[in-house]
Amino acid sequence: MAKFNYLAKAQDGSSRKGTVTASNSDTALSTLQSNGLIVISLQDANTQSVFSQDLEIFNRVTARELVIFSRILATFLEVQIPLVDAISLLAEQNKTNKYFTSVLSQVTTDLQDGNLLSEALARHPKVFDALYVSMIRSGEASGGLQETLTYMADYLEDQYELNNKIKGALAYPIFVLLVFLVIGLGIAYFILPQLVDVLQGLGTDTELPWTTQLIIIGSNIIQQYIWFLLGGLILTIGVLVSFLRTEAGKRFSDTWKIKLPVFGSLFTKIYVARFSTNMKTLLQGGVPIIMALEISSDVVGNYVFEGIIKEAIVEIKGGAVMSKAFLNHPEFPQIAAQIISVGEKTGKTNSVLETLARFYKREVDVVVDNLTVLIEPVMIVVLGIGVAIFVVSILMPIYNIAGVL
Repeated sequence: MAKFNYLAKAQDGSSRKGTVTASNSDTALSTLQSNGLIVISLQDANTQSVFSQDLEIFNRVTARELVIFSRILATFLEVQIPLVDAISLLAEQNKTNKYFTSVLSQVTTDLQDGNLLSEALARHPKVFDALYVSMIRSGEASGGLQETLTYMADYLEDQYELNNKIKGALAYPIFVLLVFLVIGLGIAYFILPQLVDVLQGLGTDTELPWTTQLIIIGSNIIQQYIWFLLGGLILTIGVLVSFLRTEAGKRFSDTWKIKLPVFGSLFTKIYVARFSTNMKTLLQGGVPIIMALEISSDVVGNYVFEGIIKEAIVEIKGGAVMSKAFLNHPEFPQIAAQIISVGEKTGKTNSVLETLARFYKREVDVVVDNLTVLIEPVMIVVLGIGVAIFVVSILMPIYNIAGVL
């Protein structure tokens, strides 16, 4: 006998979930149907080994998948396919992400139970954040759910492309540095020891250059303490990663992130663009300004800016305007704060936020493009200087002795 996990609907419309024992899937299906249940899904529990079960860490939905889901769902609604059927079709057609399929199946079940789409999505915050749920809720209230989904698909696609640009700009130097580090350690551990004896022998009659002496000392340290150094490096990385996952670590990281040379300005522009875009999106969707600020503070992605936005909420509740909090913090670009202030005074906050979002998005694109162009020659020059110093430090003593001879 085998066990089967099932998800079904009862005759009263309620959802049922559990396990049934039967000789095969057909028998299990017949048993459930004889009890008046409409089976939605049926899976063999015995075939789910430790290795085949989804680990929580891998249960995620990518930004690209969410973009595709939003756009296709908007298209389905545009051609007047019922909402329940549309999401059910998307769940059935999704073959690549089992976790997303299960989420959409649960959303379908919740809709069949009479819940609103926003209520069903809110039960999966790991997939649909507060911004997404709030926009869906406003779309339901205004009767423009299809337009809201199209707008969210455009918004998510813009954010997806922006994040990819930033990752692409940062990935190249990180990759090059890692490769250089691995090659350097390999040379220091396997090749340098064969040259150290020669260099030290040369140094008995002539004084070695200080760079050569440093290379010899470094090689000796690596030879004697390689495992200690690797263990210390791994331990340091582990402690650092654990610290950065804590609230204090995130606060420390976010504070210094906007103070870094060159990259600090980039990150600041990203956060301002994200804040402006989110606020514009929420206010245009009819979300009250206090709620829009609360949602924006949660999704801005930086503790410093989150604190500034929460201070703006306090200012508004006290009868002031939100730009007052922005003007009091040098971390927030003062030109942006002044533009928001003008928008509040003229009653054109939405259009001002849209202009800011567009402006800072272009600024981010320009900075990222420039970094992508400049990083490659800078890295080539830096690595070239390092290699040149290394080669000269090894060959200079040999050439000096050869010249004497």
